[in-house]
Amino acid sequence: MNKMTVSPWLMVSPDGPLTCARDGQLVHLRQGGLDGACGPYSVVMALITLGVMSYEEAQNMYLWHGNSREGRFRTEIRNLGALVSKGTDHRDMLRLVDCFSGVGVGAEYVTGSKKEVVQQVQAAVDSECAPIIGVRWPGGGGHWMMVVGYQGYDDDGDFQITHLLCLDPGSEKPRTSLWNAVIEVFNDDGSSVASGPFPSNHWGYDGKPGSCRVEDALLICKA
Repeated sequence: MNKMTVSPWLMVSPDGPLTCARDGQLVHLRQGGLDGACGPYSVVMALITLGVMSYEEAQNMYLWHGNSREGRFRTEIRNLGALVSKGTDHRDMLRLVDCFSGVGVGAEYVTGSKKEVVQQVQAAVDSECAPIIGVRWPGGGGHWMMVVGYQGYDDDGDFQITHLLCLDPGSEKPRTSLWNAVIEVFNDDGSSVASGPFPSNHWGYDGKPGSCRVEDALLICKA
């Protein structure tokens, strides 16, 4: 039997995914076409999901006082450089999340085998965290997305995860679901969906699968 689990923080709406925190704020933020800021965008979506930042605040960062936690967050983003052209790694993102440690938000970086990373992301969704997954494309490019749920096969209580359901800042806002991208990681029997250095599949709204590798994750949680 197929089984799907999604974040209890989120709900669908005609305007896009909403967080149940802070009176139903919109969550999805669309990344600009020329930047490499998928990491910061994903972190902000996670912070909105957990209720420590509002959608309006995220769109008006210039209003933040420089000495506030939000102001420090804005400074960290600026320090990443114009358009974040070189992208961000987990250390950059940990610094961004750390700006909100005073309100009980923390992040854990996980890496390892695909199985280890996916299991940690699955556990984070079950624990009402907002995990961000890092994938690598053929050719060397990388991308960050927020995981909003997962799907798998349940055989009489023995569950095998097969897909990660993602909210991708690089794609348009979903209107009829909580996700706009999918990463296929395992078959029903637990085997990998592909072999070689890129053993997973990714697809978005265009429905065209492409090879990728699940590389790491950032588990953002609120105490």
